[in-house]
Formats: sequence, C-alpha cells, structure tokens
Amino acid sequence: MKRRMLALAMCAMMLIGLLTACGGKDSGSGDTSAPPAESSGDATPPAEGDTSGGDGDYEITVICMALNSDYWHMVEAGAKLAGKDLGVKVNVIGPNAESDSATQINMVEDAINNKVDAIVLAANEPTSLVSAAQTVKNAGTPLVLIDAMLNTDDDSLYSCFVGTGNVDAGRQGGEFIASKLQSGDKVAIIRGLIGQAVHDQRADGAQKAMEDAGLEVVAIQPADSDRGKAVNVAENIIQANPDIKAFYATNDDMALGAYQAVAAANLQGVVTVGFDGTFNAMDSIANGEMTGSVAQQPIEEGYKGVENAVKILNGETVEKNQPLDVVVLSADNVAEFRSGVEAKVAESGVKLG
Repeated sequence: MKRRMLALAMCAMMLIGLLTACGGKDSGSGDTSAPPAESSGDATPPAEGDTSGGDGDYEITVICMALNSDYWHMVEAGAKLAGKDLGVKVNVIGPNAESDSATQINMVEDAINNKVDAIVLAANEPTSLVSAAQTVKNAGTPLVLIDAMLNTDDDSLYSCFVGTGNVDAGRQGGEFIASKLQSGDKVAIIRGLIGQAVHDQRADGAQKAMEDAGLEVVAIQPADSDRGKAVNVAENIIQANPDIKAFYATNDDMALGAYQAVAAANLQGVVTVGFDGTFNAMDSIANGEMTGSVAQQPIEEGYKGVENAVKILNGETVEKNQPLDVVVLSADNVAEFRSGVEAKVAESGVKLG
C-alpha cells in the first residue's frame, strides 16, 4: 500500500510539472524575442504620417508644419531613414495646413502626455508655439527645432536648431532672378502666412537682392503657402502690372500657382522662382515652365533632426545652430539633383503626392 501511494504521489508531481511547463511556454515565459512596441496613443488624427524605425528603446515624435506637400513628406522621409539607421522608433505627424497652429500645439501636448523620449518640431507659427516649447521643457523632454526658429530669446527652450539660413537662401533666389532680367524690370513676391518668420526671411532676402540689382518690387502679397490662393494673388498682380517680368514665391506651391496665372494670361518670358525644391517644382522646371527653385535639403533636415535627438538622449553634446546649404535649381541641374532625392525617398518608403 505504501509503495502504491508513493507511486501515485510521484505521478501527480510529474503531471503538475508537465502542466506548468506547457503553461509557461504559452504565456511567453523564456521567449527571447522583444516585446511588442506599445502604441504611441496619439489622439490627434489630422494628416499623421506613418511610424518607422528600429527596435531601440527611444521613441521620437517628429511634428512637421503640415503634411500637405512634397516638402514635408521629404522631411518625413529623412526622419524615417534616421529611425532605421539609428534603431529608434519615429512617429511623423503634422496638421493638414501650415496655418493650423492650434492642431500643432495639441500634437506637442499629446506627445508629452504619451511620454515620448524626444520631440523634433518644425513650428508653423513661431510665436504661439513658444508656450508649447515651454511645456516640453517643463516635462524635461529634449526638443530639437528644424526648419523654423521660435520667436523667443530663451534658447533654453530647445536643444538645437537644424535648418536653412532663410535670409541668405532668399538672397540667392533674388540674385538668380536678377541674373535673368534687366535693371528697372518689375517683379513681385508672393509669400507665406504673415507672421511666419521663415517666410519673412525668405521674402526679405530676395527683396533686398532684387532691389540691389535695380529691379522694382511692385508687390509683396501673402498666399498662405497655398497654390490656389497664389493663383488669385498672381492674377491680381498681373492685372495691375501687365508688364511684370518675374514672380518670386517663398514656397514652391505658391510658385506653381503663380506660373499657372502667368500661363493663363499668356505672358511670355516671365521668370517664376519658388523655394523648397519639391518634386512638383522639379517637374515644372524640367518641363520648361517654372524657371527655378531655391532647393532646401528637407531629407537631411529630417534626418539630422532625429539624429540630434538621439545624440542628446545619449548624453552627447550637439551644436546649438546647424545651418544647411541650399541649391538653386534650374534646367541645368534639376535632373541630377532629383535623382539623388528620389533614391533616398524610395529607400525611406514614404509616398509623395
């Protein structure tokens, strides 16, 4: 009897061990694979981009001025490439329009509430986003600015800035236009939203260069970075100045709108130059329509934004101001420039248009 009871007890113990082992395997015990990434939980849906990156511990949110143009999708492409190269999770989001600062502020606050490790921000309104930057600082989260500076003297609100020197870039655009015209010719500037420092600087740099070359700037009108609005603005300028010789716009969408108005009015030889170097602008230049574009390097901007955020999180020291060069595109160099950009966008998996 004692032997039987001992045998039963041993069987019971073996059965319990077997069941425990099976249960542990089902629940993932001893599994060496990484746990699934947690959802960022962003509650702001407008124009959000995709999430990309590696399996690292850092989560970085990149907030663009908008996600309604090729330019911002190229910034997105650069950010995603950095995420893949550096092994971090990158979320790229932005409002539906560059004029929507309220949504952008909400996106910053959502990123803080979701406890992301760092934020990369292209502020679409440099004054109203100062309070959002203060919120980021209060949370102890690193903030990297790209593309546009904040309208504040408190540089403790951000870790570093990566972007174009817009006054000098505007000057290069103005000089390019002047090289195509004669002293005394009439030119007009179509600019982005009033109060946006980026567009102020691009317009100011071009205006000074053109006036220094003896050109007459007959109008400086806002079109809020919108192609449709730019068509109407250019039509009004043409009506008031039928002998206009050039349009300079502080982004490519507005330049494309200006060209559309020029073509509709059947004006010949009018120089049209934009700013950004988007694919639509490159197509237009290659087709002999727009004359040129002051091309920024948005892919590098997005890449360096994320790269600097990772460096800061790793305790490295970074330069406070990191200016990027521009390239003035024309029919002579647009094909070569485009091939390099296309290769990087394809690698990132971002869809344009």
